[in-house]
Amino acid sequence: MIRKILFTFFFTFLLFKMAVSAQNDLKIGQWRTYLPYKVAAYVTQSNTHVFWSTGLSILQMNKTDFSINRLDKTNALNDVGTRIIRFNKANNMLMVYYDNSSIDILKPDGQTIVLNDIKNNTNIIGDKGLNDVFFRADTAYLACSFGLVKLDMKRNEFISTTFTKLKVYSVSVFNEKIYAATEGGIFTVPNDSKINLADFNQWRKLGIAEGFPSNYVSNVMAVFNEKLYFNINDSLCVLQNNTPLSIYRDINFRIKFLTSEGPNLMLGLSCIGNCNGKVLLLDKNNKPTSVANNCNNRPIYGVEDSRGWLWFADEFQGLRFSGASTAPCGVTEFDSPYFSTATDFAITDTTLYVAAGGVDGLNARRSPDGFASYINGKWRNYNRGTDRVLLDSFADLDFYRIIFNPRNRKVHVGTYWGGLVEVDNGKIAKIYNDQNSALQGAVGDPLRERIAGLAYDKKGNLWISNNLAQNPIVVFKTDGKWQKMRDVPFGANGTQQLVIDSIGYKWVVVSGAQSGLLVYDEGKDLENLSDDRVRFLDNGTLPKDLQNARVNCLAVDLDGRIWVGTSSGVAVYECGSDPFTTNCLGRLIVSDLGGIGEYLLKDKNVNAIAVDGANRKWFGTTNGIFVQSTDGREEVAKFNTENSPLLSDNVTALGIRAKTGEVFIGTAKGIMSYRSDAIAGGTFNRDTAYAYPNPVRPDYDGPIAITGLARDALVKITDANGNIVFETRALGGQAIWNGQDFSGRRVSTGVYLVFVANTRNPEADDAVVTKILFIN
Repeated sequence: MIRKILFTFFFTFLLFKMAVSAQNDLKIGQWRTYLPYKVAAYVTQSNTHVFWSTGLSILQMNKTDFSINRLDKTNALNDVGTRIIRFNKANNMLMVYYDNSSIDILKPDGQTIVLNDIKNNTNIIGDKGLNDVFFRADTAYLACSFGLVKLDMKRNEFISTTFTKLKVYSVSVFNEKIYAATEGGIFTVPNDSKINLADFNQWRKLGIAEGFPSNYVSNVMAVFNEKLYFNINDSLCVLQNNTPLSIYRDINFRIKFLTSEGPNLMLGLSCIGNCNGKVLLLDKNNKPTSVANNCNNRPIYGVEDSRGWLWFADEFQGLRFSGASTAPCGVTEFDSPYFSTATDFAITDTTLYVAAGGVDGLNARRSPDGFASYINGKWRNYNRGTDRVLLDSFADLDFYRIIFNPRNRKVHVGTYWGGLVEVDNGKIAKIYNDQNSALQGAVGDPLRERIAGLAYDKKGNLWISNNLAQNPIVVFKTDGKWQKMRDVPFGANGTQQLVIDSIGYKWVVVSGAQSGLLVYDEGKDLENLSDDRVRFLDNGTLPKDLQNARVNCLAVDLDGRIWVGTSSGVAVYECGSDPFTTNCLGRLIVSDLGGIGEYLLKDKNVNAIAVDGANRKWFGTTNGIFVQSTDGREEVAKFNTENSPLLSDNVTALGIRAKTGEVFIGTAKGIMSYRSDAIAGGTFNRDTAYAYPNPVRPDYDGPIAITGLARDALVKITDANGNIVFETRALGGQAIWNGQDFSGRRVSTGVYLVFVANTRNPEADDAVVTKILFIN
């Protein structure tokens, strides 16, 4: 009973720690990740901590107080896609090996050393993956798919590389010999500095002369109780008098891993067929004991610590551990989304909703990831595994678009597989399809009501892009009734994203046999289709350079312009109040990105566009994020995997929280956010406008924000004598000061006055004066 109480407290404490840490405010210029912590792909340990790799990041847990620390690209790691992690207790360093063969060495002083020698080595052809690591003091022996690598972790230098032409699965040093377990058997060589380890001809295969088969595979190896253990095919053996002695074999299982970090030798086994794997603990007399605590469904890796606690990585959901082989299994899922991808965001001042489905080209991905909400620092996931309603319906796959209704706080999620899902008060309330709404199946695929775009008009009606339906524009009205809108031009029913401009016109991306934009005007009477207007702006309305491009995405800026992202760059439509005239054509923007006369994002594949409070444009591309000025001509910022913590250069979705300026980013390798310096501005300056941080203390050198301003307000800062030390325009409703005067020097200790004037509404009586105290 005591152990059960301990584990219950343990789970509750972990979930509390994760929820609290997720609610910390993000500072301007900082990044945050929202990554899944539901499944562990690998596990390792130090004397004091256990480290779980999720494949995208690492979860570090203190064994004593169970405190949690998340290691990812925003704070410790150099990359994304961890393949193997392994802790070297001799020097207190964590090695992280990535899918791209880059290596991080996390040192005890907090420094991260990046080693790209294997990644950049052009002599290595094919798989550069790491399969196992053996540590001896400061030396790491890396068993790789191309051979064996010897690394000095203290000096961060590669000592030697042995190209074996065989996949090396595991390695050990025993009795001053190096042993390598390979797909062609076990090879050995004396661990002698006089021998050229790089010459594989110096290595000798253990074969018939030593009692080994002539042909065999060995994939695990460990030193335990001063003996060398390894496998020969599916048999676990120990080296005894230089010959192999078989000590365990189960014909229904294959050997998966072998570790020796605790009082016992841990053997992981995978089942042959559709059944669960198992883990055994072998004592010093080679007596096996089954770990019978339901901790292992499909074990990937495991370790035992000096206390006998067991820590596992498993293909099944949950991070797994146990106080002993007979103790209850702890399976916990830290508060996080189930998925790492995003195709759409719905954002309010306090909530975040994420859709994770989507399409590949025009075809459904059939992704079961679902969608999720993030409210008050806690995630709630919706998918076929968490909601029976979704499992029993056709609307259980490819949640593609998501939108929040501020009038009734309902959430609608468009699937590319089965209609529109309605969420009310956190529960799946209803699913709309061709049986209970105006939605239709796709032409040629009638069983699928593909929802590809959602937008609310000013009256609260929900406009829906019903991809490839006979009538692809549908309205779900505020009175609960549905209406199909009029037919669209032939071939223009491949509708995707839908946005509504400031006048009320509906702009829709069209892809497929035809590519371009659809513009729809319902006229004065929504129910009367005779006064509706519809126009298809095919690729011929795009600038010449983009006429062969595919239209991907749309955004309406604060001045009513329509920005169009394509597979080859960006165009803008400035059609005033009437996009139905023949002179409504897209134009290219000449920017400073590629030099003089270069068109904005020429030849870049633009997947998503967002507009911030300063009317700046955020472009998510397959080459990272580009932030451009209001007119798109000047580069404000550029983020990619080389110059920022961005998880992947393939950006799939963007959304902005207007109140705080936090930009939510969906990438191919995870969801994250960045706190920008622009927020939404009002019509008037607020009398509650303030500056933060205030006072500015000597150890602070970050941005100082003056917030609560009218959009694009003029801000002047003076010293106590009235001398102007800084002047700027608000970025939306917020001005930023770096604490320096016009000459670039940090201002002296004292009180500084901030004067704010409304430039967009100069007649307004809303001038604001506030103060900032500097302490140096």
